[in-house]
Order: sequence, then C-alpha cells, then structure tokens
Amino acid sequence: MTDQVSLREQLLQGAQTSGAFLFLGNPDIAEIMGIAGFPVLIVDREHAAADHASALAELRAIRSVCDAHVLIRTKDDSPAALKPMLDAGFDGVVIADVRSTTQAAKIVETCRYAPLGRRGAQFTVSRAANYGEDPHYAKNANRRLLVSVMLECQSGLDAIEDIGKLPGIDMLFLGPLDLTTDIGRFGDLNHPNLQQALANAERRILATGKCLGGAALPGESPLDLQKRGYHLVSHTSDVSLLRAGAASVVQPNRP
Repeated sequence: MTDQVSLREQLLQGAQTSGAFLFLGNPDIAEIMGIAGFPVLIVDREHAAADHASALAELRAIRSVCDAHVLIRTKDDSPAALKPMLDAGFDGVVIADVRSTTQAAKIVETCRYAPLGRRGAQFTVSRAANYGEDPHYAKNANRRLLVSVMLECQSGLDAIEDIGKLPGIDMLFLGPLDLTTDIGRFGDLNHPNLQQALANAERRILATGKCLGGAALPGESPLDLQKRGYHLVSHTSDVSLLRAGAASVVQPNRP
C-alpha cells in the first residue's frame, strides 16, 4: 500500500469522495464492505462495543480484498486511544466531539511526529512501518496521515476559525445528529435551525482552507454534499445496510 497516493494528499489536492462507517466490529462484515467497493471505510471505536485488536482485524480484512482508504474513529482524543491505532497503520484518524482549539492542538501533538507534534517514535517496530522495515515511514507519516476532528456541539462550531488555523489538522467533519443536542430539537435532522447552522459551518470551514467532511442527512446523496464543497461524505454504514437488507426480505412476506 505504500505506493498508493494517500487519502490526505488526494483531499488536500481537492478530491472528493464518500464512504461508510463500520459499527459492528466484525472483520467479515468489514471485508464484505471492502469487496462492495466503498472508497473509504471508517472503523468506529467511539460507539462500537469492540477493542483495538478487533479494529486491527477489520483493517487487515479490508486490506486483504481492496485498496479502500481505512480511517479509525477513536473513542476519545487520549493518547491511549490514538497511539495504538496510529501505529496499527490506519490511513487516518477521526476524533469525535472536538470542542476547542486547545483540544485540537493536543490531538496534533499526539498524532504528528516532530516538528509538528510529539507522536511516540514507535516506528522502529510498528505495523504502520512494516514492523520497522520501512526506513521512510517516519519521514512520510506527517504527509500521509489524515487527521480529522468532528464538530458536534455549539462550542466546536464556535471554534472553527481557530481550529482551522492549526497546522496538523486536515479536516473539520460536521456531526449533524449530535449537533441537534445544542441546535434545534434533539434528534430532529430536519429542524430549520440545524439546517442553517450546518450551512453556516460549511461556509466557514471552507473559508479556513481545511477540508470539509460530514454525514449525509436522510434524503441527501454524497453528490448533494459534494456540490456544497464537501471533500469526504459518510452516507451509510454496515448497520444501515444490514437493517435495510433484512427488512426488504421480511416485510414483503409479513401477513
């Protein structure tokens, strides 16, 4: 995979793409999603009842069948959550519910090698560096690793411009469902206040020069968001597809 142009480099050059979240923590399902052809798959460890070892199993399963870019959403922004996944070899990290510039700066410190940060120098033995066999890994890691922060509350939105000034943060990713806690009505993705807040945040993020990421709302396609400038759009998940597939079989046969 070392000869593949990294997702970070593609997005920073203006590419637009879409992907799916993996919530079930199962490498077989991850493998099926890879075979299906999703260009980006995001392994979730914020909500999934699964551990680091199974996240690595999902990464290996996807890598065995396709060239999809694989990101990891960690359970929090702690070094304990981030460092093992960085050294596992994911193409990037997505950190949920970032609320301040101070928090974002600590994420940079954890995820980037010097001089941008203080990421632990485990490249002499880490899987990401082919267990130490890749002599160029450390030199290339800052260029190739995508670091994305999710904005999911009002304080995160308030910090857009300051977070956007931080070297080492590549993408600001809007999380609309959690934003309903502060904006509009909880759980109501159609509330006009939420729609207005998202439109305002999209404009401000693009103005910082950072990449814009987010989730498609019901009735929206990735193309709808890409027309508004989104670089990365999550538009489905393993759970959503399994639920829809099961319902399509069961419901027509109900009396």
